[in-house]
Amino acid sequence: MTIRSLIASSSVAALLAAMAVGVNAQSTAPAEAPAAGDKAVVESAFKSADTNADGKLSSEEAAALPAIGDKFKSLDTDKDGALSSEEFSSGYVAK
Repeated sequence: MTIRSLIASSSVAALLAAMAVGVNAQSTAPAEAPAAGDKAVVESAFKSADTNADGKLSSEEAAALPAIGDKFKSLDTDKDGALSSEEFSSGYVAK
């Protein structure tokens, strides 16, 4: 191989590695807070899931929404065994 082909091969490999790192960084980023327009949707979903209307979601209530129930422990940042509307909002992703 010539030096030119070695440099070209190295450049292609470096580019592919950089792209892979970029894709991985995007896919592991934390969920963003809902936009202002989505706030009503989040509040409505929270109220619907809060079947006993106590203003928080138990793990049983959260289980009705698999996307929330599956990450209940990580969303319960104050570890009180319930999700506040703020904790719920941080994990809610509208479909």
